[in-house]
Amino acid sequence: MSTRRRRFRSRPKPQPKKPPANDEIKSSEVRLVAEDGSQLGVVTLADARQKAVASETDLVMVADKANPPVVRLMDLGKHMYEKRKKDAKQKNKGKGGEIKGIRIGFKTDEHDWNLRLKQAAEFLSQGNKVKLEMRLRGREKSRSQMAADKIKDFISQVDGGAKIEGSMGRSPRGVTALLTKS
Repeated sequence: MSTRRRRFRSRPKPQPKKPPANDEIKSSEVRLVAEDGSQLGVVTLADARQKAVASETDLVMVADKANPPVVRLMDLGKHMYEKRKKDAKQKNKGKGGEIKGIRIGFKTDEHDWNLRLKQAAEFLSQGNKVKLEMRLRGREKSRSQMAADKIKDFISQVDGGAKIEGSMGRSPRGVTALLTKS
């Protein structure tokens, strides 16, 4: 029996919903807005289409809930391009920062400790969250309460202040806490 290899097909990127344009508009009367934003008044759909053909633009519905619906003379391709750019920009703004990781241990020396404190303060000031992880090895695993105290001590020493988001998580490998700026 031979094995068939399946090809990977990437999903197409979701396109923003296209507003009704040109022949897709069904209303008999519309409120027409020119390319520069000036109001041209309430006209019949046939008159609006004639003006769109004369100005070599598309007739795009802007507000379909209004009575009569509002349509605008514009280039539909350019409008969709700008909408995609605007959506992408908003998506990037809404991320809320990344999660940066910092690891400490029971035997972390003073210099390393101070370096981790400085890194945590820098990450928090940039708007990121910090996942503080304390790895426990061997017999240290029985000292989870001491690890939690050490994490609380670390948080109290962070410049600019930090607080725990949610609660500390305990796993077989150690103790973790998600820090945010206070």
